Amino acid sequence: MRVIPNQFSYNAAISACEKGGQWQLALGLLSSMPDMRVTPDKISYNAAISACEKGGQWQLALSLLSSMPETKVTPDEISYCAVMESLDSGGQWLAALALLQEMLVARLDAIPKARRSAISACSRAGHWQEALWATGFAAISEVTATDLDSFGILLMECEQRDLLSLDLSMSRRLSAAARQGDFMLGLAAVLDFSADVRQQHQQQQQQQQQHQQQQHQQQQQQQQHQQLSPGFLPPPSLLQPLLAGVACSHISTRSLSYHRELALLRYVLEAAQPGSPAAVAEAFDAFGRNLGSSGSWAKFAGGSKATALLAAVRAGPPADQSDTFGVLEIGTYCGNSALRLAAALPGVRVTTLELDPILVAIARTLVAFAGLCGAIDVWTGHSALLIPRLKRRLVERFPTLQGRPCFSAIFMDRWGYDKDFALIQEHELLQEAGGVLVADNVLTTAAAGFLWKVAGPSASFASQVVAVSEVADSSQEDWMSVTVSMTNELRSSHEALPPELAELNAESERFRQRVVAADGGSGAEAAKSEKPAFVRHAKATLARAGLGPST
Repeated sequence: MRVIPNQFSYNAAISACEKGGQWQLALGLLSSMPDMRVTPDKISYNAAISACEKGGQWQLALSLLSSMPETKVTPDEISYCAVMESLDSGGQWLAALALLQEMLVARLDAIPKARRSAISACSRAGHWQEALWATGFAAISEVTATDLDSFGILLMECEQRDLLSLDLSMSRRLSAAARQGDFMLGLAAVLDFSADVRQQHQQQQQQQQQHQQQQHQQQQQQQQHQQLSPGFLPPPSLLQPLLAGVACSHISTRSLSYHRELALLRYVLEAAQPGSPAAVAEAFDAFGRNLGSSGSWAKFAGGSKATALLAAVRAGPPADQSDTFGVLEIGTYCGNSALRLAAALPGVRVTTLELDPILVAIARTLVAFAGLCGAIDVWTGHSALLIPRLKRRLVERFPTLQGRPCFSAIFMDRWGYDKDFALIQEHELLQEAGGVLVADNVLTTAAAGFLWKVAGPSASFASQVVAVSEVADSSQEDWMSVTVSMTNELRSSHEALPPELAELNAESERFRQRVVAADGGSGAEAAKSEKPAFVRHAKATLARAGLGPST
């Protein structure tokens, strides 16, 4: 019996090609539908457009969108947003702005998502002013949680260009949005405090610079050393509104975004002594243990993880030597690791990167509460955008530096080790000989590709994998990798990734997508239930490849 393909089977096949990254096959199936007397619909086109987007074919994605009306298929929000993401990846900012205008004229939904892609495309192309004005972002009357990604990109532009006034204005606007509804109750006080501390810290730096200009060379050097002092303790006039605002956040935020982070902030503010990094770190750990007793997990490196991290960084080259820029962290979350690193390495600057502008504000708040705002820079933005800019920023700020700007140690605490490590190598951000690279959660995220690169047979690194436990549950095993560069040329393993590890890498990415999609939603428990089996499978697979803690 011959089975004749229909619209449903074609759509399923095109969707499978999209998920498998086979954009050529997806387009071939779409173009063959009329020959089989099957009419393509929105699902057919949307799946093909998404396949082109994942394959980096923005021209084809845009062409498919333009051809839809010719076949009497009306593009919807999914169609437009998929093309917008393709234009973003391709850096086609003018086309993205034009397409956004089409969506605005058509009064389609999903405008915040499309606006985010247009803003990102402008940012990638260096047209940050267009990102603010041409997208209409500056004029929107209501800011929602969907706009947070757009805020993050624009705040990144302000921070990296030293546009503090515009940066603070954006932060105040986000704070005002938090007051409009209870979806982020308590966060307005955090955002205000973070902005106030940044403003006060800049004023102090300007006063120091003016004072330096009036001193002779020896006093100048002394003042430059003082710039690496921990910072200042926020005055009661700033702390009191923060404490009052955060204290009320427990009333109605249990089912809302950032509930856990606000609870952590409230706990630290109540339990720790202001100006004491050790007390703040202990409050982090205590909160993590409380989470474990309630069946939840902590998203920060406390307990044995913190011990391993600090031991690795302390054993590396002096982080305060003149030809490096201290320590870099990728994945700030709420600032736990950054403040521990700054406290453990006096006089060393810690630079930490975080995508979420709300988490940036929370981290800056806790860093300031610990009295360390003068030793830690918390930057907003995705590592893929910030790492290249970070290198340029260091070169511009220190043009007389002998040698290349780099960090003596880098801590990676974000699911995406392969991509971040490639950027670190491309921009030569890790000290060539003796630089220390620490990565957290390499077991629970099954970071097979990354571990093969730093600990594979031909890698130019000395690597050790350390077994650690989660602060929320000491029975949950995880791994941290500690890698030291041994030569003046940073080379990862050139041997091909074994098929079994390549498949584990693919499984890790699929699991990551489920975790991200479920985070805070109805699928969170399902993702949590999958984790033990996934970790056991990852551990066995990595062990067969000779990757894991030494016995």
